[in-house]
Formats: sequence, C-alpha cells, structure tokens
Amino acid sequence: MAIDGEAGFNASRADRANSISVDHREVRLCCSLVGSNYLEAQQAVFDPDFVESIEVADSHFDQKAGRVSSTDTTRDQTPMSGNVYEALRDPDVLLQVLQLNQDRLLEESFCRRCCYEAVQLFSRVLPALVIYGGTASLLVCSIWQYRWGVLLSLTLFTLYMVHLSVTILFFSVLGLFRVWRDSQEDWTAALEDWTEPLDEDGDITAKDVMHVVILPTYRTPIEVLQDTLRSLAEFRWAQRKLIVCLAFEEREEEAQEKEKRLKRTFHKEFAYMTATYHPSNLPNHLPGKSSNECWAFQQLRKELYEVKGVQASDPRVVITVMDDDSSMHPKYFEALTYHFITAGSNRRYLQTWQAPICHFKNFLRQPVLVRISSLFSTLSELACLANPLDCHVTYSTYSISLALASAVGGWDPDHLAEDWHMFAKCAVKTEGRLRCVPIFLPVLNYTPEEDGYWNTLCSRWTQAKRHALGVSEVVYVLSSSCLAFLEMPSWRRCFRFTWMMSPLLAKFTQTHFVNGMAGVWNVMAQLVIHVYMLESWCPLHDLGGPRCNLPGSEEQILRNSLLVYIQQRSTAIMAFASIFSGGLGAIYFHMVKDRVEGNVNEHWKTRSLALMWLIIEIEVSLCGIFQSFIFGALPLWIACIRIIGSIRFNHVVVGMVGRDAERELELDSP
Repeated sequence: MAIDGEAGFNASRADRANSISVDHREVRLCCSLVGSNYLEAQQAVFDPDFVESIEVADSHFDQKAGRVSSTDTTRDQTPMSGNVYEALRDPDVLLQVLQLNQDRLLEESFCRRCCYEAVQLFSRVLPALVIYGGTASLLVCSIWQYRWGVLLSLTLFTLYMVHLSVTILFFSVLGLFRVWRDSQEDWTAALEDWTEPLDEDGDITAKDVMHVVILPTYRTPIEVLQDTLRSLAEFRWAQRKLIVCLAFEEREEEAQEKEKRLKRTFHKEFAYMTATYHPSNLPNHLPGKSSNECWAFQQLRKELYEVKGVQASDPRVVITVMDDDSSMHPKYFEALTYHFITAGSNRRYLQTWQAPICHFKNFLRQPVLVRISSLFSTLSELACLANPLDCHVTYSTYSISLALASAVGGWDPDHLAEDWHMFAKCAVKTEGRLRCVPIFLPVLNYTPEEDGYWNTLCSRWTQAKRHALGVSEVVYVLSSSCLAFLEMPSWRRCFRFTWMMSPLLAKFTQTHFVNGMAGVWNVMAQLVIHVYMLESWCPLHDLGGPRCNLPGSEEQILRNSLLVYIQQRSTAIMAFASIFSGGLGAIYFHMVKDRVEGNVNEHWKTRSLALMWLIIEIEVSLCGIFQSFIFGALPLWIACIRIIGSIRFNHVVVGMVGRDAERELELDSP
C-alpha cells in the first residue's frame, strides 16, 4: 500500500513522535512509519507486492521568519494540496536548512544588495589578483629591489610545498593500506554484527536501505555504459535494492536506442530501471552533467513515488551519482549501506560518501604526460581521503541521502563543477555541518582518450581547463556565505558558520591556487637565485673563504646564503617526495589491475611491479614538472581570468574513443 492524500497526512501526524533527530538544534527529519517494528514486518524494501511510503513535505517552512520559503525555480511546479500546506507549519516536518533566497534577503535593503554585489565582485577578481598580481609583484621586486624579501617569500612557499608533498607521500601509503583492508572486509557480516541499540523510537536498519544510481551520460559508447552497468550488477542485492536511472540528453540522437538495448540486457539485474531525457531548451540550464542531474533528479522523484511509493525525502534512500565511464567496486554498496546505518540518525543526513577515484581504466593506452597526470591526481585524491585532517569534498562519483538532496533543492542546473558545487551548496545550507566520509573501495574510470597521441593530449588539456574552472566555487562559497549571514538570526550562529565553513574554503583555495603556483613559483625561485641574486650569496661551506669575497655586508650575505641553502634543500626534498609518491602508483595499479582494460601481463612495462615502479620514477623525474605546468598551472591561470566575467561556462564533451570526433561546445550563459 502507499500512504497518500488525507489518510496519509493524518497517519503522518499521528506518528509524529517517530521522528529521527538529525541535529541537536533545528535540523530534524520526520520519519513517520519507519520504526523498526513496522519495517521488520516487510520481507524486502523492493518487494513488488508491497510498497511503503513516507509522508514528508517537499518544501520548507521558516518558523522564525513566519513565512513559507519559495520553491526552487529549477523544480517542476506542482499544485500544493491543503494537507501539504498545513504540514509546512510544523517545524519537525523536514530536514531544515538555510534557504539562501537571494531575492527575499536582498529586497529589503539597498545596502544589503550593494554589499552582496561587492562581495561577489571581489571574489571574482580575487583569484586573478593572487595568481597574476602576486607573481608580477614578486618579479618586479626581484628585478629592482627587495630581493631578499622575494627569496624569503618563495622559500616559505617551497616549505609549504614540502609539507604537502610529504603529506601526500605519507597518507598515500596509509590510503593504500586502507584500500587493501576495506577490499578484504566482509561488509555483509559487518552489517549483521552491528549491534548498536536502536533509538527509543526506532531507527531504520540495513534491510530497509534503498540505493538509487543516477547515471548522466552523453554520447558515451554503449560498450562503456554496459561495462558500467555490469559493475553495478555485481552488488549482491542489486535485484532487490538498486534502482538505476539512465540520465540521457534529449539532443543525443542515439539515446533512445541505447536505452532500449541497455534495458533489454540489464532490466532483470536491478530492482527497477528507468531513463530520463534532459531537454536542451530549458531556461538557466547549461548543457552539462549538473543540469542533466538536476532534471533527472526531479523526474526520478516523481517516478519513484508513482511506481514505488517513495516520497521525496524518504529517509531510507541513498542516491549515488556516477560518471558514465565509472566502474564501481563490487563491495561499494554493501560498504555504503554499512556507513549509512552506523552513522546513526543524528549524522547520516548530514553526510556524503566518497570512494577514491582511480584514473586507471585505460592506463595501458595513456600517453606518458597523461599517465603521469593520472597517477598524481589519483594518489592525491587517495591521500586526501586518508588524511583525517583534510576537508574531504565529493568528486566525480559520490553518494548522498535523498533527504539531504531534497532539502537543498537538488542539483543546480547552471554550474559546471557539479560535484564540488553540490557539496558546497549542501555545506552552506547546513551551516557547515556537512561532512564527506571516505569509503576506501576504488572507483575506476577513464582519462580522456581519442585516436592518436596528439588528439589525446588535446582532449586531456580540454578536461584540465574545465576542471580548473572549479575555482568558480570560491566565488559561490563567498557570495552564498554573505546570504547566509543575512538569513541567520543571531551573531552566534554567524560566528559558528564562519568557523565551520573555513576548512572548505581553505580546501578550495589550496587545491586551485597551490596547484596553479607550484609549477611557476618554484621555477621563479631558481631564477631569482641564479640570476638576480647571483652576486649576493655563496655556498655555506665557502663562507669566509676567498671565493666568497662578495660586495655587501657580511650579515646580508649570510642571510642570503642561508635562505638559498634552505630553498635548495627544500626543493630537493619536495622533488624526492613527489617522485617517490609517483612510484606508489605502481602498487596502486597492481592492486586494481584486474579491473583495468587490456591484458596487464602482455605489457612489459606493467608485468612486473618492480619494473613498473622504476619506469614511473624515471617518467616522473623527466616529465613531472612539464605535466604540472601544462595540466595544472596553465589551465588555472586561464580560469582565473574567465571567472571575472562569468561563473557559468561552456560544457565540453572531452574525448573518449567512440564519441563524435567533433566535441560539442555549448553557448556561454550571459
């Protein structure tokens, strides 16, 4: 049966006591009719003879402000019944989050609007000021004067890079151990052994959890999609607990034929399989993964209610968003179920879950520069997830509860970096309490690939430019934080919000700005030492000797020499840590080699772990700095200029063998 209409609303009110507290202050989620006694009576979540539903309202009510918040303009507008309207008056109805309604918050005051626009303009210009302004200032000072100060600044930056390199090296080793450990774990047995006592009102259990996979795709070869779905079908409960939504673009000519073929092959492998088609003419929908997910999410919620009786904020449902070329670990959904259940009702709706992304699917065919880039991005992602002090952010393929996704209004259709943006949006709206929890079961995917060495490099360059545009999320975090300050009723909550959001802003800043300056400032340091300061320092072991008879005071020569010594030794340590970290990629590769395309044993470079380690060390030593500049620094320097004019950009379909050779460039949003 499904709870609907007047009877459903009355049942929901009658069982209001069965609510799960999500946060000790104001964030609560009503989970009526999900007590353990009620759910234990069901044989399975996806029993076709019985469909259970949860009556949860689909809008928010700000009780303190005394008004109902406006619905997101990206949603489909549906008539609101009187029952739902009455439900909005109860503050315990839904996961309550900040609304960040720009029109409502800024219409009351001209000063507010001016301040908001000033913050947004400043945040747009800030990246370019740091990258271009900082570099130009150091160059001018090093040529004319203050060379000692310039060298001091560059040395401090190098020391910070040493810290990052050593951190990546250490936590990559820890991450590899955790990947091995989690891959060996029996997650089904762990769920059975979970004996945490239920809340006094009852809580959901492992057998109640539903998994929904949204798979946005556009012009991806059907063989790749089939491989992705086969990896999903390896989930042992896929036929009962996994729903798959193929999110096509309406403008793809072969989409309907792909849907038919995939459903014909896999319809018995999953509990339910459906498809959505994202129209190409929707206002404010920039073609890309984010707008596709926005449309698919809204359409899927309707279909789940009509077919399965699943309400918009059903607390049992976990959504996993995947890149269409991803290969999930066979144990991922079991581990996800375990983490979802054991998080407890106070935390699970304020968490996302992230597996390490491993760009090794087509590793055997990658050119050397692309291969080195894949190694470092893969190891960096693994090290960040293994570092408990790092602020983890969702990337590429991740999971989020339906309750949280519904509470924040789903995915925004006008942003390019949908993974980072969705996390930033959820973090801001939950006042910084969102956390990303790692699940160390690698997800393998492709790097861009086309026919020919040069075309593949160009495609990777295109992807790097798109990734660099994620710096626009700094603009979003700063500008939306300004709206959050206006919406929060007390200074205490504003200070708490600032404290909670600082790690996320630092994460975005480090990821983009440090990568953008690493390939430039390290070279600049050598330029300053060997050109502009050549006659003001000497090796420490020559100080006081006849070869060190330089003009200037002895004190200044000593300080310069010490700084040069620290700079050069730090650079050597950083290079060693980076090269050695790259070698760890050989271990990682051999841990997942069974999921890599091609026969690993047929390639002499990868057949032996020791030989592969040696080859990677040589490649990183010779080409590491070049790939860092080409795929790291240069794209960011371009992105910093582009975001001054707009934070909404073209979406580019990067290369994959089998796609149309002419990559489709969409029009810029004004």
